[in-house]
Amino acid sequence: MWWTISVLWAFWCSCALSQKCITPFGKYSSCVSLYDCPDLLNAAKQKPLSQYVLSFLQKSKCGVKGTFKVCCGPVPDDKPKVNLTTPETSTPSQITANWIAYSSEDSLPAPRDQCGNENFEHRIYSGEDTEIYEFPWMALLGYKTNTSPVNYLCGGSLINHRYVLTAAHCLVGNYMTKYGPLTNVRLGEYDMSPESIVDCKYGICADHPQEISVASTYAHPQYEITNPSRTHDIGIVRLAWRAVYTDYVQPICLVYGKEPISDGDETVLFFSGWGRTLEGPPSLVKKKLNLTFFNRENCVEKYRNKGAFLSDTQLCAGGRFREDGCQGDSGGPLMMKTHKGIWEAIGVGSFGRGCGLDGWPGVYTSVAHYLGWIENTLQMSNH
Repeated sequence: MWWTISVLWAFWCSCALSQKCITPFGKYSSCVSLYDCPDLLNAAKQKPLSQYVLSFLQKSKCGVKGTFKVCCGPVPDDKPKVNLTTPETSTPSQITANWIAYSSEDSLPAPRDQCGNENFEHRIYSGEDTEIYEFPWMALLGYKTNTSPVNYLCGGSLINHRYVLTAAHCLVGNYMTKYGPLTNVRLGEYDMSPESIVDCKYGICADHPQEISVASTYAHPQYEITNPSRTHDIGIVRLAWRAVYTDYVQPICLVYGKEPISDGDETVLFFSGWGRTLEGPPSLVKKKLNLTFFNRENCVEKYRNKGAFLSDTQLCAGGRFREDGCQGDSGGPLMMKTHKGIWEAIGVGSFGRGCGLDGWPGVYTSVAHYLGWIENTLQMSNH
């Protein structure tokens, strides 16, 4: 049994410098030696060690590199009844509901009276950084091997308590080969800086992000990894437990009917993520970019000349110099706001030529063309 404990430590790295820490339950505690925390020590001695307990122990890590410390707290059983990332302000009924294995509510995208809302008013749309409360459906997809830290490489959007919409290429192919399997989804994030334990801006502080394990993934069955056109580049992630809706975690609505894609359409679109910026490395702070549709005929011709044959299931947007989604933004939502003030996901970030090249729009998978597949996938997997 002690060999099991030693293996666990081999995977752990530094995540805190002080003796104070936050448990996977979102409660403050002390960072101590595993041997000084009876609850976690007894859990680590279990044989066989379940995947759930292993995950909980890994989430409890703390301390500086080279030390063996955990954020001490109780461990739920393998069929937990509380959310590991539920804020302390959540009510018992909210917590219990999040561990329901299957809920009929999760079989469809969030209803239109419960999605696409930002719970703050008087927003200012200026600059590249989002406000701390903007786009609360944004998700980060994390990939991990047994010996590496989590790498957040793709984006996505929460569409109900249990599911995240993303790109198929984020679920199969190069990401997994190079960085390991998709293991977790982070919701409610704003600033990914290691020192930013609690995100605050202009006196507003967000809840602690919700880090939720991945239960299963569903890339569109017709998506082909080797196809340069990336047709059917859409996928769904099922979370291991239900996300808690807060001011900083909300679902986005899916486009209702067909999106406006006629030439010359001046609809203002938005794209958001933590992808690469002009300075080079990925942004640590959630960014936003406003776009418009790109002339479809010109877009199709441009990409055809590069060997990519776009179909009517793909949208083109952007194309202005230095304004584009980029690496790390894949899977994020192309969004528009309806005249009723509701945000809709009309596209999923798929690919482009370079980053911000003048005259080269980004290509997005059209959500409207896949509403049937999305609903069927949710119903099939939520049983």
